[in-house]
Amino acid sequence: MPIQYTSIPSYSGLFLDYINNFNLLKQFYEYDYRKDGDILRCIELKKETYPAGKNFFRNDICDILNEQNISFKSGENTFRNIQLLNSHDTFAVVTGQQLGLLTGPFYTILKAINTIQLSAKLNQKFGDYKFVPVFWLEADDHDFPEINNINLISKENEIRNISYFEKGTETEKYLKPAGNIVLDEFINNFTDEFEGSLNKTEFTEEVFGKVREAYKQGTDLKTAFAVFMNSLIKDKGIIFIDPSDPKIKEMLKPVFRKELMNSPQTCEAVITTSVELEKNYLAQVKPKAINLFYIHEGNRYLLEPRDGEVFALKHSRQKFTGEELYDLLESNPERFSWNVVTRPVCQDYLLPTVAYIGGPSEIAYFGQFREVYKLFGITMPVVYPRSSVTIVENRVKNFLEKYELKFEELFDTKKITGKLLKNESEIDTEELFSGMKEELRAVFYTYEKELSKIDANQTASFAKRNQQFIDSLNIAKEKYISLQSKQNEVISGQLKKVLINVYPYETMQERVFNIVYFLNKYGTELIDKIYDNTDVEEFSHTLIYPDNVPAKNI
Repeated sequence: MPIQYTSIPSYSGLFLDYINNFNLLKQFYEYDYRKDGDILRCIELKKETYPAGKNFFRNDICDILNEQNISFKSGENTFRNIQLLNSHDTFAVVTGQQLGLLTGPFYTILKAINTIQLSAKLNQKFGDYKFVPVFWLEADDHDFPEINNINLISKENEIRNISYFEKGTETEKYLKPAGNIVLDEFINNFTDEFEGSLNKTEFTEEVFGKVREAYKQGTDLKTAFAVFMNSLIKDKGIIFIDPSDPKIKEMLKPVFRKELMNSPQTCEAVITTSVELEKNYLAQVKPKAINLFYIHEGNRYLLEPRDGEVFALKHSRQKFTGEELYDLLESNPERFSWNVVTRPVCQDYLLPTVAYIGGPSEIAYFGQFREVYKLFGITMPVVYPRSSVTIVENRVKNFLEKYELKFEELFDTKKITGKLLKNESEIDTEELFSGMKEELRAVFYTYEKELSKIDANQTASFAKRNQQFIDSLNIAKEKYISLQSKQNEVISGQLKKVLINVYPYETMQERVFNIVYFLNKYGTELIDKIYDNTDVEEFSHTLIYPDNVPAKNI
């Protein structure tokens, strides 16, 4: 049964309104993703505007995509979709992500699956057009410490984080575009440590075979990411695009030039929109005076304006005159790169995008960019929410059934802890033993009173015996409390293991754990199970139950 997002504490007010009360936000988005009429309007507008007035044609993009997807080991359906994209009646459903190791948190898989699903849905609804799924590889991102690690649940049932560093050593700053990082021999240590942290199952050899085939010494991160993703999703037709390709940067020169020439108009457009947005919500991003990076000596620096038509690279001593920078753009466009504000513009300048599949954070920042799209003369896509999923393992399922709990109750830790311990201890210990003592005292009092009439000398002995019984009750009470405490510890331990699994670090499972942890237990067919049990048009949280019989430990 789907879980409503309002039952889960991890979601922002903006996202909840986007799902449940879109009218409150319609001024910030071009289209309502729930309305087929709005989607059709976007399709028809994109048909008119793409690629009109640009310095490239569809076949130019498709030639590059063919070349890239060969190196990504894409399947026949992908190349069939690239061929379709060459037609003026074909449009893209796009998603994207940083190049997290082994795809990063497993919601990345959900985004790819949803992109394939939505393409299929649109193909059914709008028969006059074709739609293909595209995955934008965020290869220029330089936040390596954010993507160089994965989380799993160890054999000891604890969250474990495993990282990869070039040459096995962490450095102080990471400014190199992540897609250009070439894996060295230390990737083998990472993979070995990951595999050694998990129980060996009947699926381990296959799963880690795929890992080692993709993530091997001499392969760059963007290629490893795409190859591994293809090995998991199989040939469902998704097209990967590496926008860091110099040939693609050449096509993006007009976008880069406009951002340089019109600075700070983009910044002002975002700020103006954000002022309105922040009347009720939190703004997701803060724009820069120039929303571009420049790659200098292999490192990526934010471009900043200086007095006298001079441009500087933030956190470096490098400066350019305006003439120098424009000459560099003309001769070396591959050195220029987008930031979070200009990335969607670059994406939808290059591709005939009608819909973008995004998570809650992406939906939030797209709400700040409507005027930016207008500034660049590009059609804003339909912003479509990705699915949200929890994989409910058997121990979690059994725990919920045993204590008659609903899944959404797990998100209030204090409340559920109190409920579980109360249910297990319906008897009030203090009340029970206090009552027994009172009854015992009453009995002894009655008999002591009657005994004193017959033999007053026996009352002292009788009173002593009474105290012994009371002492025995106190001992029994302590033992009872001790046993009750142990039982509570067992329940608390079970709850802790469940929460580590479904609500780690008090956030959703999909945002923390890597998919390989689950594939090792349930096999790569789990990807198909997720595909079959999620619906891109179901705007709620989905529970996925793996096979009732888990993998056999070996």
